[in-house]
Amino acid sequence: MRNLNALYFCILLIAIAVSSVSAIKCYVCVGCNDPFDESNAHTATCAGSCVKTKTDGIVGRLCSPISGGDDCESKDGVEMCSCTNDLCNSASGMSFPLVGLCLSIFTMFLWVK
Repeated sequence: MRNLNALYFCILLIAIAVSSVSAIKCYVCVGCNDPFDESNAHTATCAGSCVKTKTDGIVGRLCSPISGGDDCESKDGVEMCSCTNDLCNSASGMSFPLVGLCLSIFTMFLWVK
């Protein structure tokens, strides 16, 4: 049973590593305010993360070569959110990816048994 848990843990680590190095698609546009209309934006393939910025009511969505994780920050009237899922920078508020949540719950059940 212990070897089986170790195998599941290794598979989980490999899945996380593969997903973190794969390219993601992001919306790219400037002045594409909320509510978001995807017809005014195009998509780009990105090796890092998708970003959404908001300054003085003007919203920009872009692709960053640096992985900023899934986080939002606000400083001096500028709000910036980054995310690491396909087309995740479309939402008004970005949140923790569903895949990460499911993997976390699955891992918890493996270690509880």
